[in-house]
Amino acid sequence: MSIGERLRIARTERGLTQEALANLVQTPLSQGAIAHIENGRSESSRHIVWIAAALHVRAEWLVTGEGEMFEAEWPWPHIPRDAVAALPAQALEDISDYIQMKLTKQAKSDTNEPKSVD
Repeated sequence: MSIGERLRIARTERGLTQEALANLVQTPLSQGAIAHIENGRSESSRHIVWIAAALHVRAEWLVTGEGEMFEAEWPWPHIPRDAVAALPAQALEDISDYIQMKLTKQAKSDTNEPKSVD
Protein backbone atom coordinates (compact mmCIF):
# COMPACT_ATOMS: atom_id res chain seq x y z
CA MET A 1 0.00 0.00 0.00
CA SER A 2 1.36 3.43 -0.94
CA ILE A 3 1.55 6.64 1.06
CA GLY A 4 -1.27 7.98 -1.09
CA GLU A 5 -3.53 5.03 -0.32
CA ARG A 6 -2.81 5.32 3.41
CA LEU A 7 -3.47 9.06 3.26
CA ARG A 8 -6.83 8.48 1.56
CA ILE A 9 -7.78 5.86 4.16
CA ALA A 10 -6.83 8.13 7.07
CA ARG A 11 -8.60 11.13 5.56
CA THR A 12 -11.82 9.22 4.94
CA GLU A 13 -11.65 7.64 8.42
CA ARG A 14 -11.67 11.19 9.81
CA GLY A 15 -14.52 12.17 7.49
CA LEU A 16 -12.56 14.91 5.74
CA THR A 17 -12.49 16.10 2.16
CA GLN A 18 -9.13 16.84 0.57
CA GLU A 19 -9.85 20.55 0.88
CA ALA A 20 -10.84 20.26 4.56
CA LEU A 21 -7.62 18.38 5.29
CA ALA A 22 -5.55 20.95 3.42
CA ASN A 23 -7.11 23.67 5.58
CA LEU A 24 -6.21 21.79 8.79
CA VAL A 25 -2.52 21.46 7.98
CA GLN A 26 -0.39 24.04 9.80
CA THR A 27 1.64 24.98 6.74
CA PRO A 28 0.00 26.37 3.60
CA LEU A 29 -1.21 23.41 1.55
CA SER A 30 -3.72 23.13 -1.28
CA GLN A 31 -6.36 20.54 -2.05
CA GLY A 32 -4.35 19.79 -5.19
CA ALA A 33 -1.29 18.90 -3.13
CA ILE A 34 -3.35 16.40 -1.12
CA ALA A 35 -4.74 14.97 -4.39
CA HIS A 36 -1.20 14.62 -5.81
CA ILE A 37 -0.08 12.61 -2.79
CA GLU A 38 -3.21 10.45 -2.78
CA ASN A 39 -2.91 9.74 -6.51
CA GLY A 40 0.75 8.74 -6.24
CA ARG A 41 2.12 11.68 -8.19
CA SER A 42 4.07 12.85 -5.15
CA GLU A 43 5.43 10.04 -2.95
CA SER A 44 7.57 12.33 -0.82
CA SER A 45 6.22 15.49 0.64
CA ARG A 46 7.80 17.74 3.19
CA HIS A 47 4.27 18.19 4.53
CA ILE A 48 3.74 14.54 5.55
CA VAL A 49 4.48 15.19 9.23
CA TRP A 50 2.02 18.11 9.32
CA ILE A 51 -0.58 16.08 7.43
CA ALA A 52 -0.19 13.22 9.91
CA ALA A 53 -0.59 15.65 12.81
CA ALA A 54 -3.74 17.15 11.29
CA LEU A 55 -5.22 13.66 10.86
CA HIS A 56 -4.04 12.50 14.31
CA VAL A 57 -2.30 9.53 12.73
CA ARG A 58 1.23 8.37 13.30
CA ALA A 59 3.62 9.79 10.69
CA GLU A 60 5.54 6.49 10.67
CA TRP A 61 2.35 4.64 9.68
CA LEU A 62 1.54 7.20 7.00
CA VAL A 63 5.01 6.91 5.43
CA THR A 64 5.75 3.19 5.88
CA GLY A 65 2.49 1.49 6.83
CA GLU A 66 4.20 0.06 9.91
CA GLY A 67 2.68 0.11 13.39
CA GLU A 68 -0.67 1.46 14.46
CA MET A 69 -2.49 4.00 12.30
CA PHE A 70 -3.89 6.27 14.98
CA GLU A 71 -2.12 7.93 17.84
CA ALA A 72 -3.22 6.52 21.16
CA GLU A 73 -6.00 8.55 22.72
CA TRP A 74 -5.33 9.98 26.17
CA PRO A 75 -7.58 7.90 28.45
CA TRP A 76 -8.07 10.61 31.08
CA PRO A 77 -9.25 13.81 29.37
CA HIS A 78 -9.79 15.54 32.73
CA ILE A 79 -6.11 15.09 33.65
CA PRO A 80 -3.62 17.18 31.63
CA ARG A 81 -0.77 15.17 30.10
CA ASP A 82 1.79 17.76 31.14
CA ALA A 83 0.67 17.43 34.79
CA VAL A 84 1.39 13.69 34.64
CA ALA A 85 4.70 14.26 32.86
CA ALA A 86 5.75 16.66 35.63
CA LEU A 87 5.27 14.07 38.38
CA PRO A 88 8.38 12.76 40.13
CA ALA A 89 9.75 9.40 38.95
CA GLN A 90 8.57 7.61 42.12
CA ALA A 91 4.98 8.78 41.59
CA LEU A 92 5.07 7.60 37.97
CA GLU A 93 6.41 4.23 39.09
CA ASP A 94 3.62 3.94 41.67
CA ILE A 95 1.01 4.77 39.02
CA SER A 96 2.54 2.20 36.68
CA ASP A 97 2.46 -0.46 39.43
CA TYR A 98 -1.19 0.35 40.18
CA ILE A 99 -2.21 0.10 36.54
CA GLN A 100 -0.33 -3.21 36.17
CA MET A 101 -2.08 -4.55 39.29
CA LYS A 102 -5.50 -3.55 37.85
CA LEU A 103 -4.71 -5.16 34.49
CA THR A 104 -3.62 -8.39 36.16
CA LYS A 105 -6.75 -8.43 38.32
CA GLN A 106 -8.96 -7.81 35.27
CA ALA A 107 -7.24 -10.57 33.29
CA LYS A 108 -7.83 -13.04 36.15
CA SER A 109 -11.45 -11.93 36.39
CA ASP A 110 -11.93 -12.43 32.64
CA THR A 111 -10.57 -15.99 32.79
CA ASN A 112 -12.74 -16.90 35.81
CA GLU A 113 -16.02 -15.79 34.25
CA PRO A 114 -18.21 -18.70 33.22
CA LYS A 115 -18.50 -19.21 29.49
CA SER A 116 -21.97 -18.65 28.08
CA VAL A 117 -23.50 -21.50 26.15
CA ASP A 118 -25.25 -20.44 22.97
